[in-house]
Amino acid sequence: MLKISKSLLHKGYTLNDRARLALLFFGREGTPLMAWPLYNYGVGKKISELINESDAWCEGKCEFLIKKWIKTRGDFEDVLSKSTEIDGIVIYILTTSINYSLFYEVIRTLSKPTLVLTEPYYSLAWPEIAELMREGRPVVGVSSSNKEDLIKGIRVLCTYIRLKQKIKTLVITVPEEASLESLHKHEIYSGDRVYSNTYYSRIREFLNLIFVSYEELMSTYFSVSDEEAKVIANDILRDCYWVREGVSLEDLIKAVKIYIALKKLLSKYNAEALAVNCFTIMLKNLNLLPVTPCVAVSLLNDEGIPTACEADLSSLLIQVVFKYLAGRPAWISDPVIDFRDSSVIYAHCTAPTKMKGFNEKSEPYALDTHDESGKPVVIRTKMSLEQVITVTQISPNFSKLYLHVNKIIDTPLVDLACRTKIKTLVKNAMKWLWYYKQPLHRVVAYGDWSYELSMLSKLMRLEIQYEPE
Repeated sequence: MLKISKSLLHKGYTLNDRARLALLFFGREGTPLMAWPLYNYGVGKKISELINESDAWCEGKCEFLIKKWIKTRGDFEDVLSKSTEIDGIVIYILTTSINYSLFYEVIRTLSKPTLVLTEPYYSLAWPEIAELMREGRPVVGVSSSNKEDLIKGIRVLCTYIRLKQKIKTLVITVPEEASLESLHKHEIYSGDRVYSNTYYSRIREFLNLIFVSYEELMSTYFSVSDEEAKVIANDILRDCYWVREGVSLEDLIKAVKIYIALKKLLSKYNAEALAVNCFTIMLKNLNLLPVTPCVAVSLLNDEGIPTACEADLSSLLIQVVFKYLAGRPAWISDPVIDFRDSSVIYAHCTAPTKMKGFNEKSEPYALDTHDESGKPVVIRTKMSLEQVITVTQISPNFSKLYLHVNKIIDTPLVDLACRTKIKTLVKNAMKWLWYYKQPLHRVVAYGDWSYELSMLSKLMRLEIQYEPE
């Protein structure tokens, strides 16, 4: 869409947060080996090969500070002495016969997020891996002859480590809702956001919330010059393919000033994610904001700053997940169900344009008005037809991750409802209506991420619940 000025960025926005890992190997040595995979298998040679290629597994998401074959308690104690330096563990099992008591001790004593890797015919440690997972430990296992599955597992581990570091998050809201427990008490939210005490405690496991009044946003807004905002506004206008009649350059300059003001607040509080309680602010007084913050939400998500409208924190958490897991933004949406052709249409006004990835080409976009208020201005993104999408959400009691994979068959141009729309087909739209689970919002990302989300859900202690096809 546009090139963001580097002067507006700060260290909280980097996509290169690298997890520090230990790569530990378990395997029997000797001839005969008296274990799978083969009596004369060269475990040491295999470990050397894996160590040599291991840096390529990281894809810039992590670094292996320790690479060690755990043969004895002394080897483990050496790792234990450096445990404060590492965020997580990758364990590679290379033979069916290993020191299982030491294997358990390593995982239980270090008590770090752990990925256990093996290949077919190399290990039979399924009961041990499953037992550790049943204990509720942050352990997930991958057994595959495809190296890509190993790399996906490392992506998941790094994402979970980043989440557990607690993402510092600004919440822009009205003073009376300046706490997690009071958020969403307004009637417009209360029907579909019936959160529990469990939700409040679990969301704090991953998001470090800082509440900021909309009044501070507006005072920062007035400190931004029109000239500074006009440069970015002209870039947005230059690249869009259509502008609704009545949307002016002055409107867009105001929208960009909100974007710049939010960037300044993010920098001030050294935060890296954002939620704006826009509906509550605007329902309090439609004129408290000069324009809706929709453009700001789209721009921030495009550059890798997860940003949620309506202060939707569970959706924001999923946006954070897709940033680190997939290197792309995700879009909060309202599902629309139509029995006529058994379709589910997703609609909202804050769609990113960089849906294919932060470093990929933007999707085409237009400039429109905000549906509910009629105020300017929003970005209406034209998403790609036939694009596979993952649709997901966390349940209000923070026990389930709803998951659905589909593809975009149309991008309806309908003035009714929020501006960006994508249409998908399902087998039975009645089931969607009759069995729909709170909350309302669903989060959409390009690609099929069901494999990775299945692993991540185990680490996050969420049960996958697939929504109807």
